[in-house]
Parts: sequence; structure tokens; C-alpha cells
Amino acid sequence: MNRRHFLSALTAAPLLLAGCSRQPVLVEEGFMVFNMPMTLRFANEPADKITAAVNTAAAIVEPLYRRIHPWKPSDLTRFNATLAAQGEATATPDILDLIAISRTLFDATDGAFDPSIGALIAAWGFHDSHVTTPHPLPSDAFLDAWLADRPSMNDISVHGSTVRTTNRRVQFDFNGCAEGYAAHLVMAQIERLGVKNCLFDTGGDLFMIGQAGDKPWHLAIESPVGGDVLCSIDLSGHSQPNGHQSLNSSGNYEHRFIYKGEAYSHIINPHTARPVRRVAGSTIWGHHYPICDGATKGAMLLEPAQVGTMAERLHLSGVLYMQDNGELWLDAGMRRHIQPIAKKVDWAATHTIPTAIPTVGN
Repeated sequence: MNRRHFLSALTAAPLLLAGCSRQPVLVEEGFMVFNMPMTLRFANEPADKITAAVNTAAAIVEPLYRRIHPWKPSDLTRFNATLAAQGEATATPDILDLIAISRTLFDATDGAFDPSIGALIAAWGFHDSHVTTPHPLPSDAFLDAWLADRPSMNDISVHGSTVRTTNRRVQFDFNGCAEGYAAHLVMAQIERLGVKNCLFDTGGDLFMIGQAGDKPWHLAIESPVGGDVLCSIDLSGHSQPNGHQSLNSSGNYEHRFIYKGEAYSHIINPHTARPVRRVAGSTIWGHHYPICDGATKGAMLLEPAQVGTMAERLHLSGVLYMQDNGELWLDAGMRRHIQPIAKKVDWAATHTIPTAIPTVGN
């Protein structure tokens, strides 16, 4: 679940609150989960609520990650083992939630986002804490055989707390939307504590409620191929349910390994059984935390016109992604709200993600 920072909050007060007569009191606190820093930034919140919120977040995230860990002993590994042995298994509430979220993402991406391919992810060596160490690749024969009988979310049915599969090769790995799900649980709980303005940074993904004082959160988006700041995004002028917004990123720069001089990404295309090519990274802006988290992987697995369809199906606010040749694609929502910064980018030549064209009869 480790990520390099692709997104960040712009902390300099003049940039965050340009033209504002009263600057907010910003407080930043954090904690570690599996050697990964997580940070909460609060605006104009009392000290007692900040302390309670940080303690609450820490008490939620690490136990959750332990429960849904895809290869170390966990509720999820036990569930997967029972599903493989018996064709059905009793799911915990977390697993049921993640299956429902994944079904939405699976349908919106025409099967490109599919967490049932955990065994394939393991075959590529990504179920290992030392994944960046070079290691042999699965053979083409193995991958082709896997494709001939590949599992998918279509093999799954849910009956109360019982999950059944018609393909015993289904093995779930929810890392594609786990951080968004964790943020959903954290932010819901700290809102119950009375916190109104908070930004939760899980190590590159940003989840927000409220504002930075009397101005919206002002965030930076970095290039996935160079690390330079591409642009900033001002989240004003866009109404979201309950003030929830998130900016999520994913890229082939993270959680990958090099073998014989070639890089292999952890984002696997279930239609080819091979790691994603062509797209270097994506950024999604929206209001549903785990959906936005998963959509960053979906965007990397789809063609531009398909990305537009996905964005409409998932009611996303904005999409940006960069191909590995440096070409930048944005949809209309993202284009309206960004402020270009990178001088190396020819912003006039950036591509527009096509709007989805409804099917006849819809």
C-alpha cells in the first residue's frame, strides 16, 4: 500500500489563502502505519478534537489493514482460502463493503478494475514485502493458461454475509481501493467527534471534509514521470455531498520492480494478465473516497474514450492522466479547476478526454 507523493497540500499561507483577510489556524498531526506516514491537517479546530481525531484515525487504519491484508494472515486470506476450498465463505463487514465497492468499479470500467485476480497479482510477485527486488516473470504459457479460465467479479454472488463463486480461482486483493475505504471509515468517525475541517493524507492520496479556513483546500498535482509540480487545483465552486472531496493518484512509478532492464508495474490488466503499459499515472477528483481511489487504477487500464465513460458512470468531478511519453490528458471538469504550473508542459497541446456518448435508447 506504499505510495510516493503524487499529490500534496500547498501549505504556504499566501498560496492557500490568497486575498483572505483572516488566515486559518492550521495544525498538522500524524502517525505511522507499517512504516508509512499518515497525516491529518486541521483548520480552525480545537486542540481536544484534534487529539481525539488523530487517536481515532490511528485506531482505525492499522487494524483495518491487518484485517484485509492480501497475503499475510488476515480475515481476507482466511476468506480467500475458504472460498477456494469450498466455493463459498462467510465474509466480514469490511469484505462485504469492499466487494460492493469493487462491483461498482468493475461495472464502470467494463471489468478493467477487478480485485478477484489476487492470485495473478501474487504470480507477478507483488504479494511480497520486498517486491522491488528483481525476480523472474511468470511465463507466457502460465499467463495464457490463466486467461483461458480467468476469474472475475462476474463469478461472485453475495447472499447476506455468504459469498459464493463459480470459479475457485477467485482470490480477492482489495489494495486498489483500500486507502479510500480506510479514509471513508476515518472521516466518518472524526466527523462524529465534531471535526468540520480536515485533510487526511494517506501518503499521496488526499481526503477532505470542509475547508482550509474560509477558503477551499488548494492542492498540488505532481508529474508521475518527473516529480515536478504540474499544476495546482482549487476545489472551489464545486458542491459535494457533506463537503466530502478527495484527490487520488496512482502510477507505474510506485510498487514496481525492474527485471532485465524493464520496469513492471503492480497494476495488472485482467484482460491481458500483464502489467499496465502506456499510462504513467492518473489523478481522480471526486467525492466518494474508495470509488475515487479505485478509479485511478481504472483510468490507467482504459483508453481515453473509455475513461470518459467511466467518469460519467462514477460521477467523478475530474480526471487527469499522463502517458509514459509525457502526453497529458484532462477531462473538462479537471481542466476548469487546475492552474498550470509546469513550464515544460505545452498546456495548449494537452488532450481532452472525450465525453461519453450515450448508447442509443439510454
